[in-house]
Amino acid sequence: MDAPKELITEEQLDPNQVTLFLKAQSAIELSNYDYALSILHNILKEEPTFLKGREILRAAQGAKWRTSGKKGKSLLSGGMMKVKNKIKKDPLGAIDEIEKKLDNDPYNVEANTLFYEAFMALGIPEVATFGLETIREGHPSNYKNLHKLGDHYLAEGDGTEAAKIYDQIVQSDPSDGDARKKAKDASAQATMAKGGWGLADRSFKDLLKDQDEAQSLESAARIGATKEQMAAQLAELGAQYSEDPQNLDVVKKIADLYERLEDWENSASYYDYAFSLSESDETLQRKAEDAKDNLRSQKIKNLESDIEGGGDGVEDKKAQLDELRNASIEQQIKEAEIRVERNPTDPQLRFDLGSHLFTAGQYREAIPHLQKAKNNPHIRIRSMLMLGRCYDEMKMYDLAVSSLNDANGELFAMDNTKKEILFNLGLVYNKLGDKDKSLESFKEIYNADYDYRDVAKRVEESYS
Repeated sequence: MDAPKELITEEQLDPNQVTLFLKAQSAIELSNYDYALSILHNILKEEPTFLKGREILRAAQGAKWRTSGKKGKSLLSGGMMKVKNKIKKDPLGAIDEIEKKLDNDPYNVEANTLFYEAFMALGIPEVATFGLETIREGHPSNYKNLHKLGDHYLAEGDGTEAAKIYDQIVQSDPSDGDARKKAKDASAQATMAKGGWGLADRSFKDLLKDQDEAQSLESAARIGATKEQMAAQLAELGAQYSEDPQNLDVVKKIADLYERLEDWENSASYYDYAFSLSESDETLQRKAEDAKDNLRSQKIKNLESDIEGGGDGVEDKKAQLDELRNASIEQQIKEAEIRVERNPTDPQLRFDLGSHLFTAGQYREAIPHLQKAKNNPHIRIRSMLMLGRCYDEMKMYDLAVSSLNDANGELFAMDNTKKEILFNLGLVYNKLGDKDKSLESFKEIYNADYDYRDVAKRVEESYS
């Protein structure tokens, strides 16, 4: 069949496929990866542009790969050569074969590159991107792939993402002149796309020249600027603002100066206004939210300092502090919910929201977000740890043990995360009355880190 050119969402799936998709996600929760992979392959064979399905499939492949210990041994070059030749004649059929190869090594460079080439052959660059991004996730230092990904974003007109990729390369290898030049080209393209340069009368080289000059001026303004100098700049910008309050560039500069002066209230106000003037520039919205967070943190620190100093009105200040902390977490939840609504498929945003809900004691509400977040390999362990803690708080101890054991099984080095998992596992086993398993968890930490929390006391007292 011919592949559709448009991406489809979960809501656009056939009802039977929706049921199957939910079964696949449930199978992943139960670590029944082979069953989940079988379902997802069938769905994607019918709906090749169902990108969320591919993301879930890759997460399941990653989970299976980590637990099996296989490092792509089945990906023989001969088999991949046949797939490569097939892309020219039947790219859709080749994709199905590539995905099955990826079951055994989801981050394999050759297979994901062929995935990219197959979808580009089909004229679906949005899905093709996923192949290169998967390589980037599994092999962040593969600079050949990073260049290819940056070039892809640039060719597709996404200068913002391309600039991020090239900047990443330059940060790791400052001598990469090609990446440095392309980073500048990508930034200019992103600016052009926003329509802020008067494109009708100006060439691409003019834009680059102007951008270089603007960056040079900005750097000079930032180096060694005193508070008095920044105040003088604010006065000058204030006059420009009075003449034209809708000049986005001026508003952004004012917001930036207040940010550097750590005047969080004014910084948040101007970033909010800049966001309203822009075409929904999420960077400006994030800046406004960060300024508001800093303002709340500053007020909390001031109250904590006043309380420590004692004196009159301590009880009132404690009440204010509790109120402010509650308001802070409520605002964080609200902002996280807005970000999730804007991008419901982003696992990191789901994790952030789940974390804030956990902090607020809203464990039941946190669980579905953390369950979705654990499909991302980068935050899978932290998500399972927090899920275990949610189940623990809700006295669902068997589920807590299951989630914490799964997380522990995927970590081999005794780092801080593994210690936290084992410590929480020990506490849950203790609540279940299983003293032996509880002690076993604490002993594992004791053997690696004597000073971790109170494990030494717990372990040594068991020998008394």
